Amino acid sequence: MIPNSVTNIGHAAFEDCGDLARVTIPNSITKIGNNVFSGTALINLTIPSSVTSIGDEAFAYCDGLLSVTIPHSVTSIGSYAFWYCTSLRGAVIPDSVTNLEIFAFYACYSLKTVTIPNSISSIEEWTFTETALTSVTIPNSVTRIDDGAFEDCPLKKVAIPGNVTTIGSEAFAGCSSLTSVAISNGVTGIGERAFEYCGLTNVTLPESVTNIGDSAIQRSTNALA
Repeated sequence: MIPNSVTNIGHAAFEDCGDLARVTIPNSITKIGNNVFSGTALINLTIPSSVTSIGDEAFAYCDGLLSVTIPHSVTSIGSYAFWYCTSLRGAVIPDSVTNLEIFAFYACYSLKTVTIPNSISSIEEWTFTETALTSVTIPNSVTRIDDGAFEDCPLKKVAIPGNVTTIGSEAFAGCSSLTSVAISNGVTGIGERAFEYCGLTNVTLPESVTNIGDSAIQRSTNALA
């Protein structure tokens, strides 16, 4: 129990407290800093509405964490914030978040559902790599899907909205269950190995595409239309 008198929790304050399973964060806290709870035994987590930012690796390696409630006050989720939270099953990212940094949910092996808000303009590098996502809705606000964003996910189908201009290298590589992808007119570049080792049976590329990287659709199952 952290009392209301506390206004700041310093860097790595509770890092690797391997038996810490429960914590109450008071409304006096406005920022959860870097590595604060990484490597703890947290199971369920409620972040108070006073918090505006979640720092780098704030909850990394919390491999027992089942659920997290992120309030609408949060505007920024740092790099590696939930890295290797292997038991995390779902996450709702509120529309207050404008900054979702690289590797934020990397290797959350149990993450089956995620809500990506319309406030996000880019899905950064390796954000959802090696999660259990079978479907995802990419909002119209997104203009870039960066390198490895959904690599090695069991996605079955994906729709790339019209505001996306670039699909990064390995963005969907290794998504072996991915049989269908709809790429809207507006995408100009598809990165190297973007859809390598996918289960695609048919891909239609829009006329807006001017650059296709090396091995972009190599070793996918069947046809390119």
